[in-house]
Amino acid sequence: MNYRSTARTHCQSAKDLLSSGADDDVLLAALKLRMALESITYDRSKGFAEDLGTEAMKTWQPKKLMERMLEVDPHADADATLSFGEEPSLGEAPETMQLLGTDHVLNLRTLKKHYDALGSYLHTPTLAQIEQGKTHDYAKLGQRCSKIIDALDTALGSKVWNSTFATRGVMDCSECGSTIRRRLPKDISERVVQCWSCSASYTMTEIEDQKVRFEPRQVRVTCPKPDCGDESYIWERNVERGNSWPCHGCGSKLMFALGVAVAPSDKP
Repeated sequence: MNYRSTARTHCQSAKDLLSSGADDDVLLAALKLRMALESITYDRSKGFAEDLGTEAMKTWQPKKLMERMLEVDPHADADATLSFGEEPSLGEAPETMQLLGTDHVLNLRTLKKHYDALGSYLHTPTLAQIEQGKTHDYAKLGQRCSKIIDALDTALGSKVWNSTFATRGVMDCSECGSTIRRRLPKDISERVVQCWSCSASYTMTEIEDQKVRFEPRQVRVTCPKPDCGDESYIWERNVERGNSWPCHGCGSKLMFALGVAVAPSDKP
């Protein structure tokens, strides 16, 4: 499905409906714009399909889908300007650059500001809302629709779109085995990422051109028993007062307190 073309069609339909000024048409324009916001976000997600995975790609709410894309790449909703030029020699910056265009992305902030607000008009007011005088304000809705159209026109008017420039990293989570796919933008040397299956966290670092390393974010804890001293590695997410684990050296049950202490019972 050509989601970008669909978004453009919905946006134009909304413009036509708003021009009449009738309340029912304003309401229909809001529905068309919600569908346009969904379509343009789905179009953006196609460039992240492999990294997002099958389950995330099933997400229909554009806000949640964009949030997932931002977990893959922190610049997923950022505008980008593309230019090209011939290198005088390998690795040397071109003397002149030819502009291809700017990719204007409909960002998470815009989705958060407008998507749910439109949805509130697509339901019949409850009895409580009517008693409180909270009926639909179609003039206000029309103003919001106009702002959304401006944002969509900017994004849909981009000469280039769905551009991404980042170093990709793939690994199997050492905790649960799930595949982790993340991107490291060119202007970021390291970032913290999480496994979506078990929440284990890693520091993703660039080690050389187009290559990255994932380091588990774990705390090294030494068994406090004088006759043991065995070391355990605890995931950051589990470093919380009251959490316990068995010492592999002596079998004692250890737990986080104000410090690290031996639990009342030695049995895990």
